[in-house]
Amino acid sequence: MDTFSETHKLIIKQKFEPLEAMANAAANALDWDMLGGLGETANKYDVFTNDGGDKFRVIETSELCGCTGRACCRPNHKLQLHVYEPSKSNTEEAMVMDRPFKCGQCCAICDICRPEMTVFEGKEINGHKIGYIKQPILGGYLSPTLEIMDREEDEEPYAIIKSNAICCIGGLFFDHSFEVTDKEGNLVGKIVKTRPDSIGQFATELATDADVFALELNQNSSLTAQQKANIFAGLYLIDYMFFENEGELKLDAVNRECSFKCCDLYCCGCVCPCSCNCGGSDDEDEDGVVEEQEGEAVVVEDGEADAAVVEEGEGEEGGDEDGGDEGEGEDEGDEDGDGDGDDEE
Repeated sequence: MDTFSETHKLIIKQKFEPLEAMANAAANALDWDMLGGLGETANKYDVFTNDGGDKFRVIETSELCGCTGRACCRPNHKLQLHVYEPSKSNTEEAMVMDRPFKCGQCCAICDICRPEMTVFEGKEINGHKIGYIKQPILGGYLSPTLEIMDREEDEEPYAIIKSNAICCIGGLFFDHSFEVTDKEGNLVGKIVKTRPDSIGQFATELATDADVFALELNQNSSLTAQQKANIFAGLYLIDYMFFENEGELKLDAVNRECSFKCCDLYCCGCVCPCSCNCGGSDDEDEDGVVEEQEGEAVVVEDGEADAAVVEEGEGEEGGDEDGGDEGEGEDEGDEDGDGDGDDEE
């Protein structure tokens, strides 16, 4: 944890995974979401200082299949993030973040619907616990919020991470900022999900969930090294909660449809994607007219439909004329009958 004592700004870059990009493209083209889940890879991050120095390596470990695996439950799956310091060791963890499975993206009332993460120093997840992060009840209402505590049993957080956005989060066209304040309300840091700075980065984020974050910590704050490490861990919880499917592009060749996720609408923990769609197949033939005949829908051409309507109209008129002739015949019959009766009398 001594590494965080002198840390003031970090750049976090998620690695591009070609296999994940190909699986997502195939799943979108075939309209088969499960294929995209099977191609979901464990996240890997490179962490640099603001001058480009190599600071940390962060590697996710999680199951692909299973009830809480990536294939079925991403991005809410159970996982662990292992943090390495390349300058010291590439095999021994400096810290571990443990996130259990939760039913994310729904109203944050029950405990099962409130994402959380526990931070440990060293390589053991049951070792020295240094922090606990959790979404509060109702999730900060209209602005996504996380609370950071030293222990799970603490009732009052020592720091709060809160989004500057209201009701809307995500999207590739703007930076997304989260302010970190202490319990007195003083600003002690900021987490920024940066927008793509090039066409290549924009295409990468469309095809995969590779993102870029910046973490800034106030040099004049009284934060300890462990508290800074917990804020660093909170950044990853934010990534999994809101930015794993950011800017999702779907090109559905089967249904000839294209969709692009612009952003997510947020309220009390509920996340609802807002997308733009175009294309798609029509349920009805545009050149035809649907008729109901004997309880079944039949599609006929416009010309045939007009002819059918004309024939039906002529049939009804003919029926009326026949009915009128029959009525006149009956009247004549009655008159003849009356005339015969008079003669007989």
